Amino acid sequence: MTDIFTNTTIETLSTKHLSVFRITALWAFSESAFGGILHALSLPFRGALINAAAVLFITLLALFSQKSKEILKATIIVILIKAAVSPHSPLTAYLAVSIQGVLGFLVFYNKKFFKLSALALGILTLSYSGIQKIIVLTVLFGNTLWKSINIFVKSVNDEFLKIGIHPDTNYSAIIVLSYVGIHFLVGVLVGIYAGKLPQKIKIYSESLPAIDFNENTESVPKKDKKKKKKLWIFRPTGIAIIIISATVLFLTFIIPEYSDVKYDIVIMIVRSLLLTFIWYVFLSNLFRKLFQKFLNRNQSSHAKEVNEMMNLFPKFKKIVSFSWKDAQSKKGLRRLEHFLSRSFYYLLLSN
Repeated sequence: MTDIFTNTTIETLSTKHLSVFRITALWAFSESAFGGILHALSLPFRGALINAAAVLFITLLALFSQKSKEILKATIIVILIKAAVSPHSPLTAYLAVSIQGVLGFLVFYNKKFFKLSALALGILTLSYSGIQKIIVLTVLFGNTLWKSINIFVKSVNDEFLKIGIHPDTNYSAIIVLSYVGIHFLVGVLVGIYAGKLPQKIKIYSESLPAIDFNENTESVPKKDKKKKKKLWIFRPTGIAIIIISATVLFLTFIIPEYSDVKYDIVIMIVRSLLLTFIWYVFLSNLFRKLFQKFLNRNQSSHAKEVNEMMNLFPKFKKIVSFSWKDAQSKKGLRRLEHFLSRSFYYLLLSN
């Protein structure tokens, strides 16, 4: 059963100034500026929110573009803008945007099954987000990390929790599967929601009141630009790994059954520091030079579009500020839901 939306539906939505240009600009804003706003607001699961937003914008690009290859063009423009606005973003962030664009191009190559394609994009994009971190941790620390987590959790359980769990339980596998599973579930929910966007946009376009965003005076907190990117060792994940490693290393001296892991942990720490050194001193500079060549090749051909889209960012920020102020009457998750939904639809539909 096919799932094509009629021209009448698209024409109705187009009356609210929706276009490939605007959707691309919003995707770029989400990747380069909205993430900083979410960070300043200290909202949880910021990475998942940004990935979810990318799924929505790519789905809209597929809906309003004539050919799916326009998604690839939009992806290049988003990368160019992200590099201009957030030049210190890690290379993995650009890789994530690239993969999102390629996945969008592939799943929407045939638009006959729109809702199914949107669901596939949500699942693939969010699952990749979860799996990516697991792969990075495994490359950086090796399998010893997962062994250490098993020993750490087992020790905590034996000494403090006293929960009757089978001694051979693979705690690290449970953690990994839970982490990836949460991303998968979010991907399913976002994919289903993305498939319903045409109907939802039509409803919101008829119900949202016209707002003069220039009158809004309250702004959301700004991310501290002076704050430098932290090495993994100073981030929450890194601190947790150091604590687990130190605890397990201590246990190897007092519990004979763990003594064979002692040298593995030392090797794991040395390995992670060595790989970090190699990356920042050698590989990072090499990949950044290659990436800069890619930017230079594409900047001239898309310069006008990039400049015009970046000129919209101050207006987008006013809309986000208004939505944040408008959500103040809500509490907890209701405020977050109200803020994100209003931001999304006002960004799409405001003149």
